[in-house]
Amino acid sequence: MKVAVVGVGRWGVNHVRVLNDIRKLQLEGIELEEVYLFDTDNARAKHVALLYNGRWLGDLRELVSTKIDAAIVSVPTIYHYSVSMKLLPHMDLLVEKPIAAKLTEAEEMGRLAEREDRLLAVGHVERFNPVVPALKDRLQNEKGGVVYVSAQRVGPGPPSGYTLNLGVAHDLLIHDVDVACYLLDSLPTRVIARASWDQEYGIETDITAIFSFEEKDVIGNFRASWRTSPNLKKRMISIQLKDKILEADYIIQNITLEKGLMEHKSRGEYSELISAYTSRTRESLSLLGIRREPLLLEDLHFLRCIMKNEKPINSWEEGFKALKCILSAIDSAKKGSIINIEW
Repeated sequence: MKVAVVGVGRWGVNHVRVLNDIRKLQLEGIELEEVYLFDTDNARAKHVALLYNGRWLGDLRELVSTKIDAAIVSVPTIYHYSVSMKLLPHMDLLVEKPIAAKLTEAEEMGRLAEREDRLLAVGHVERFNPVVPALKDRLQNEKGGVVYVSAQRVGPGPPSGYTLNLGVAHDLLIHDVDVACYLLDSLPTRVIARASWDQEYGIETDITAIFSFEEKDVIGNFRASWRTSPNLKKRMISIQLKDKILEADYIIQNITLEKGLMEHKSRGEYSELISAYTSRTRESLSLLGIRREPLLLEDLHFLRCIMKNEKPINSWEEGFKALKCILSAIDSAKKGSIINIEW
């Protein structure tokens, strides 16, 4: 199999590294014959190719004529559409999230993939974080339904002065909305959001969005922010059931289960209140095995789906839904009102 990475900047280089590992170790029996690299910055492409024993190409037309089996598109989001439309007639694609800047673009990409019988996946990498399938398995075995979901995803934004006019909702918020839809197996029907805006570039740098999953009678409260110091980074999700709370840390891949307070007869004293609160059980759930890099698992899934001709769990339809959710949240923040999301 021949695979290319289109765009080897800050994130694309990680795909090259992962593909190189898959090739060297022949992970899960996947045989990569060659990893190709393309970037408009030829010097960058040459440098990354040298680091990871890849083969760099100087032009997209050369990429198409090389008869590549699949490509990973990791260019800036505003170029996802134009690059993907050129490549889809010739190869299967994994396009980084979000699938596109606009819903019309995402739908055109999906329809072209269907016409050409091509696999089109979207880089919703958190679906492959081991905590997410572990949470999904746990929720499927719980008797009580989910009551509430909340998430916080904060960290430094793009380098100062660099922007392509897409904000923190496209960059960070989309992860937790997608994970919530996946875990609940449901789509939100309404959203109300508030945001802070970068006055120079006109993009949101902090957004809190409250989504209503009416089908499941669940509220989802998600916050994403770039308004942090370079050293502050947090990726957490919390799921409340009637009798317990599950909390997951995406970074250290840990899930904590918290149950209710110990039953007791109180005389109303403050010390007893504190004692009862501190008596609540809290345990860490094992994920079995060592921590694994979500990006590696995502790329392996993409390649397996190509080999077996299977639909990926991060299909273009899932990318379309996640994009529609965050665009609705941005619209709500701009208008200051509730936005209905129609499916």
